[in-house]
Amino acid sequence: MTAVCRELEHYARPPFTDAPVRSLYIGGGRPSRLSPSVLQSLTDACRRTLGAPPLEETTLELHPYDASPNVLKALPRLGVTRLSIRGQSFVDAKLRALGAPYSAEDLRDTIRRVQAVGVESVSVDLMFGGPGPSLSAWKASLQRAVDLRIPHVTLHELGADSPAQHDDEAQADCFAFALMALGAKGYKPYELTHFARPGHRSRYQEHVYAHGNVLGLGPSAESFWWPDRTDPSTAERWSNVSDVTAYVERLRDDESPVARREPLDRTPLAREYILLRLRTKEGLDLNVLHDRYDCPLRREKSATLNRLAAEGLIHDDPACIRLTDRGRLLADAITQRLMPEA
Repeated sequence: MTAVCRELEHYARPPFTDAPVRSLYIGGGRPSRLSPSVLQSLTDACRRTLGAPPLEETTLELHPYDASPNVLKALPRLGVTRLSIRGQSFVDAKLRALGAPYSAEDLRDTIRRVQAVGVESVSVDLMFGGPGPSLSAWKASLQRAVDLRIPHVTLHELGADSPAQHDDEAQADCFAFALMALGAKGYKPYELTHFARPGHRSRYQEHVYAHGNVLGLGPSAESFWWPDRTDPSTAERWSNVSDVTAYVERLRDDESPVARREPLDRTPLAREYILLRLRTKEGLDLNVLHDRYDCPLRREKSATLNRLAAEGLIHDDPACIRLTDRGRLLADAITQRLMPEA
């Protein structure tokens, strides 16, 4: 944690202090294993170093086997307003297939204890596909999330990067069922995999999908910063070294932990914006894409847009493109068809 705080001090200068910090996301690895005092030192350092006003949201990733009474009791004092629980499944057979070191009852108990603490918002990650039972387990998991009154559910597809484990039809069935089942219970998909009841969207996730600036701290952390939105040459993406020892040693020696920097220009920025915004409920704003990213998509992809609309995959309004429910099942393919040329 000393190294993370040292890295944070590197950013105590413009342009990083020019804009207010609105949300803090403590995730990656198992941050819920940290003691309350260590978590307190981290949140205090962020507010002190970046001059953050009262945050709109502070999220902590929580693994079920880390939900100790001490951690849960300290959450209000730490200013944690949102918990993201790495649940995986509410079905024991699926948890065993995934190698989870806890049972479905352990997960339910964790959620009940979290709710008793009074955290404003709780999210659970649920996985479909991959090893173990598929559609039947998926239906049961979603139903139990609804029964527990969890206000936010995030979907994760397993096996997408492994053709040997990936069954397109089965995965599509799972996703289509989630759209129907969660929608019927008042959950709205504000992003392709994020479903929330009113008032429980993740502000951090909304910021990311709006192509907002993100400052990442710690080993393997990734950052994106575009301080002057009228000048693409000011945009940059970078990532830290992944090795923990190397990360600590660099900061101990007052060296940068950054392993890779990627300057960006209009084309990759436009591609990122298209990729991010097509995943959202609000969709892709063509005026922003044209004015800020210098990408006249309506003109360059007119025939493609007409075909996608005719196929029932997009809602093509004059200033906005949004995926239909059917289009959500083919989001990656649609995005590729709309990407501007390099």
